[in-house]
Amino acid sequence: MKKIQFFNKFLQFSIISLLSILNVFADANPDIWPYLKAQAFKDRAIEENQSFLKIDGPKRASSGAQVPVTVSVSQNDHKIEKIYMYIDANPGQHAATYFLTEHSQVVNISTRIRMETDSFVRVIAENDQGELFMDVIPIRASGGCSGYMDVHDPELTKDLGKIILKAENDFVTTRIKHPNFTGLQKDLDSGGFIPEWIVKTIEFNHNGEKILAVENEISISQDPFLKFSVPNKLEGDIEIVAIDTKENKFKSEVKTN
Repeated sequence: MKKIQFFNKFLQFSIISLLSILNVFADANPDIWPYLKAQAFKDRAIEENQSFLKIDGPKRASSGAQVPVTVSVSQNDHKIEKIYMYIDANPGQHAATYFLTEHSQVVNISTRIRMETDSFVRVIAENDQGELFMDVIPIRASGGCSGYMDVHDPELTKDLGKIILKAENDFVTTRIKHPNFTGLQKDLDSGGFIPEWIVKTIEFNHNGEKILAVENEISISQDPFLKFSVPNKLEGDIEIVAIDTKENKFKSEVKTN
């Protein structure tokens, strides 16, 4: 069984490496989305002709391991419950799901993703009626999900779970110290695959009430970064609770300014 699992990982890594080489000068491929949509959303209609949901990012990323993107939701007539982020050409196409509350219906969310090759990056919002809305951008990037790493490098896990948390000017900003191994990276020493180990969930609470939550997948960058706006001036404590795939729990809180 272990041999089969290793072979499958090796095959997946080999395909990713080949695609990266072939796509060095390639544009984002529009042919992937119909298959991804059918897998993720079946035959549900997705409205693209909308004005309240937007994703922004660089045309070309300086690093495929840290690609900055921002998702914004402006005033609208819907109650948005979830926002899904997908990266068409990534081995882990589903990057994250954001869970909105009444405190985050109008919001800007900034994060950093990993991209293996040029791809469309898209966000799909779902309202309380099950209706779907989408925005999409192409980004050129490479090599962010795989490659070789020194798993024994102490800097990768030094201060594991240390949280930088700020709440000021109606924005909450956080960064969590964590290697966020994708499961597709190879160890420099053994040549084997480093097991997946990521910050899976992050939840933000204000005076005990949830503001925003996220479920991350492997396409979120090392040392996960998240910055989001809140529409009203908050007073009191902002608490963050994060849990990784080894069930480690990290917590911090800060008083708003």
